[in-house]
Amino acid sequence: MSNIHRREFLKDSIFAAAAGFTGLSAGWAFAQGLKHDPLIEEDALGLAALLHAGEISQLELLEIFIRRVEVMNPVLNFMTNEAFDRARKAAGTIPLDTRFAGVPILMKDLIDIGGLRRTDGSRLMLENRPARNVAYVDALEQAGLNIFGQTNVPEMASFIITNNEVFGATRNPWSLDHSVFSSSGGSAVAVASGAVPIAHGTDGAGSNRLPPSATGILGMKPSRFRMRSGEVGGGHDIAKTNHVLTRTVRDSAAAFAETEDLSGKVYQPVGFVQGSSKQRLRVGLVSPDGALMNSESEVLDAQQRAGLLLESLGHTVEEMPWPVDSEAMADAYIKFFAGKVGALKKTVETVSGKPLMESGLLTPLLASNILSSAAYNEKDIAQGRDYLATLEAVFENVFNDIDVLLAPVAPVVAPPLYEHTPQELWSDELAQYSAARLKYTAPVNFSGCPAMSVPLGRSRSTGIPIGSHFIAAKGAERLLYELAYELEESQPWRGIWAPFSLKYIPV
Repeated sequence: MSNIHRREFLKDSIFAAAAGFTGLSAGWAFAQGLKHDPLIEEDALGLAALLHAGEISQLELLEIFIRRVEVMNPVLNFMTNEAFDRARKAAGTIPLDTRFAGVPILMKDLIDIGGLRRTDGSRLMLENRPARNVAYVDALEQAGLNIFGQTNVPEMASFIITNNEVFGATRNPWSLDHSVFSSSGGSAVAVASGAVPIAHGTDGAGSNRLPPSATGILGMKPSRFRMRSGEVGGGHDIAKTNHVLTRTVRDSAAAFAETEDLSGKVYQPVGFVQGSSKQRLRVGLVSPDGALMNSESEVLDAQQRAGLLLESLGHTVEEMPWPVDSEAMADAYIKFFAGKVGALKKTVETVSGKPLMESGLLTPLLASNILSSAAYNEKDIAQGRDYLATLEAVFENVFNDIDVLLAPVAPVVAPPLYEHTPQELWSDELAQYSAARLKYTAPVNFSGCPAMSVPLGRSRSTGIPIGSHFIAAKGAERLLYELAYELEESQPWRGIWAPFSLKYIPV
């Protein structure tokens, strides 16, 4: 089955189509002079070292990355907007003494980049072209990263599957019939497929942990206020943070050092964490409780194995309950979301001159969600926010007794690609569906704590990776990075590639 799928993949790729590839065999591709990308094993810092040494030019590397996207995107569909010409103009001008020295990067289509269209995966936003970068994007570019495109998201990051009516559904490179959750789904697939070693993501309820979990890469969500601002005006969202998704710990840690807030107003800078620590940790392993939904057996098995791995490394692991009332959290989050999207109804109807559901500017899913949100008044929304505000103290209490909390990233391995679609109407069932899959990630955003998904497990039935979710006290990113290095060394994942990746697909 794998060979059949791989032949179909090659048949559908832009490069193969241009060459008249008939999909008969991978051997045909090699006979035409196609070959595996010789730089595929290099992470972003490895590529930067080649640039520093003059072994490859910034433009040569960019053209390799563009070819990767042209080969991989037609089937996996992780891209929205290309910025190839913008990147070509920048190539050769980026200082080689920067950390990343001109390594190309893809950005999530959910942040302001000067001169590039920002769509948020919505028809409503197709003409939105910010005039200038937000501070976080400035920091990435100052670090020497060269932006050459943007990655797919669900419409306005409003659902758990990366799919929208403008760009379509993003497929999982481990199983084309599955999604990768959301909302940094396009970025996670770009990294997991080998198109790039580093891509940007935002995390407002789990978006930099859920897609990495389902694709076998590293995803880190920093503490609230830790990073340079990703918002227009320089502020910070109550829940959303910015960071990158990577194949290696050192790439994530290096980008973190380049983009964290150096002012010291909230946290003292961490800098570039470059290795593990001898400190042995007290780890709380979350026991299943069945709230909202029961975790799949493969998810539970993966976390038990992660706990055993930690014990083998000398850490102390004890089971403990998930500290959040998941039912109350689900109710509060729905009310919070209602408060965020309520103004959209007026905007859409003003722009279109039509009722929301008839405007054609939003999908039925988001439009009907907005209408259902109208059932909540200001008092309801305030109650939701008041509950979410209590989560900071809940997690502070947890970390009085332990150093790290280990939980599933999600109760399921990964959703089927079209289990739900943007054409559906919002319902209580869909609200429950989303809340259950955000059970372990969304509360962490409102706590302000950092967390990461580390690729330690794998589904035996589908082969899809299963991340382990490590949560630490506010400001404790150093602790998480040191643990990530130790886990990466003890159970290396860098050389484990998805079937539909450039490790196996010639370009």
